[in-house]
Amino acid sequence: QNNVNISPFGVDRDDDDDDIENNNYYQQQRHRIILPMCCLDNLKFICALSLLAVALVAIIVAPSVLVNRNNTEGEVPWNPWAGGKETPLDMARFDRIKDRILEHRISHASVLEDPSSPQYKALAWLVRDDERHVDLPQIDDEGSKMTGNNVDDEIALFQRYALAVFWFQTTDAEIVEESLGMTVENPRDIAWNNADGWMTSKGLCLWYGVTCHPHQSYGIKYDGDFHVAMLNLTSNNIHGVLPVEIFTAFLKMTVLDLHQNELAGTLGRELANMVELEDLFLNGNSFEGQLPDNIGALRSLQNLNVHDNEFDGPIPVSIGELENLRELGMFNNQFRGRIPLSIGNLKNLIALYLESNQLTGNIPPVIGQLTALEDIRLRNNMLNGPIPTEIGELKELRTLYLDTNKLSGAIPTELGTLYKLDDLQMYENELKGSLPVELAFLSGLTTLYLDANGLTGSLPEEFGEMHALEELIISSNEFTGELPATIRGMKSLKNFRGSDNQFQGEIPIDIGKLLKLEYLMLDSNQLTGVPPVELGELKDLKAVHLHDNNLSGEVPEAVCDLRNSFFLNDLQADCEDDIICECCTTCH
Repeated sequence: QNNVNISPFGVDRDDDDDDIENNNYYQQQRHRIILPMCCLDNLKFICALSLLAVALVAIIVAPSVLVNRNNTEGEVPWNPWAGGKETPLDMARFDRIKDRILEHRISHASVLEDPSSPQYKALAWLVRDDERHVDLPQIDDEGSKMTGNNVDDEIALFQRYALAVFWFQTTDAEIVEESLGMTVENPRDIAWNNADGWMTSKGLCLWYGVTCHPHQSYGIKYDGDFHVAMLNLTSNNIHGVLPVEIFTAFLKMTVLDLHQNELAGTLGRELANMVELEDLFLNGNSFEGQLPDNIGALRSLQNLNVHDNEFDGPIPVSIGELENLRELGMFNNQFRGRIPLSIGNLKNLIALYLESNQLTGNIPPVIGQLTALEDIRLRNNMLNGPIPTEIGELKELRTLYLDTNKLSGAIPTELGTLYKLDDLQMYENELKGSLPVELAFLSGLTTLYLDANGLTGSLPEEFGEMHALEELIISSNEFTGELPATIRGMKSLKNFRGSDNQFQGEIPIDIGKLLKLEYLMLDSNQLTGVPPVELGELKDLKAVHLHDNNLSGEVPEAVCDLRNSFFLNDLQADCEDDIICECCTTCH
């Protein structure tokens, strides 16, 4: 018979009891049972199942242990859906901190009563799960106690809470869906590009994008919860709305930079709490609504950039109270109404960017008071009326964009006193009159765009003194007379477009002196004579349009050589009727 001895500790194949005889207890408990072989096979199966179960438990538990260990090290953001956080919420502490948050108006009471709100979740994390254990300070007759880092515990708690609100507001899929009215197909779609340190036991001064004010004992970068100086999360794939806590909890913040993200919603009046803010960059998002009318309270502000959003409504009058402002960027929005007269108070303003909005009315003459201005861009609005002569007071001006509006009247001669001007663009308006000779005094001007107006008269001979000019665009006006021979003085000219005017006479041979010329557009005029052979000297030419004129004769062979050996790939003339051209790309 196939029999085998079985003990409580396994199969006894050798009847060797030496290891057990030394133990009286196990010697008394040992029994010998005679079992058939089939029972042994069943036992093997049971043992195998037991080993498999142990292996499965190890596989499941090991990652949790690893995550918990990483959380202890402060490297992995806490995830409330990952499990392992089942400690009951200390409601007494929760309510105590909540009361202080409400007392200081960090949050609104209603949101802290809603367990689904980012504020409630942030406070629950702070009370139950934050291994930093930041708490309210003890209060005595002498005020609040400080931490070992000489940090006000209460401020540290408010800041840590506010950043946690921001985290839940922009990473919780349900909250993002509700706030943006979108569907989050995959949580990875709204995951931050970089979240190092966030929602870990590290001090918030080590969280990615957070820079604290320097500490007298620990320097600039340290593991602490000191006053936040900068929050810079630019281009970080952040989705959602900007919670009010960002404006109410960081009273010593100097830089808030959240540009190029997917933030939306409106900006509340709470923004005015950030009285020490110097730089505000919210551009490249989808913010909407009006700018808060009390934005003038940010008296320390030096840079305000809210461009490339969906803001609307008027520019707040209080913006004139930002007397330290150096750059105002509001372009590519839907601001409407007039430019407020209060803008004349911004004496330190260097750059004014209001283009691509729906602004109406005149350009206010008070703009001439902004004598530090170097760059004005008012293009692509619905501004009307004359160009104020007071612009001539802006002696530091280098860039002036007034194009694509409904400006009328003559070009002010005072623009000729802007000796530092480099780029002047006033195309697509309703300007009338002749070109001021004074513009020739702008010796540093490289770009002059005046096309699509109603300008008349001739091209002044004095323009030949504009040696730095690279682009002269005067097409689609009503200019008359001959092109001056002095044009040869424009040694830097690369782009000359005089199409769709009433220029007369012959093309001056002096145009052959413009050796840097790449584009020559003289079509749709009343030019006569033969195209000058000197055009063949312009080896950099890429396009020449001579059609719709009264030219005759033949396009010179030297010009055709440019088609064969150099860069000229667009040559158009009236070669179907009036002129012979064997190398033209298009005949009219």
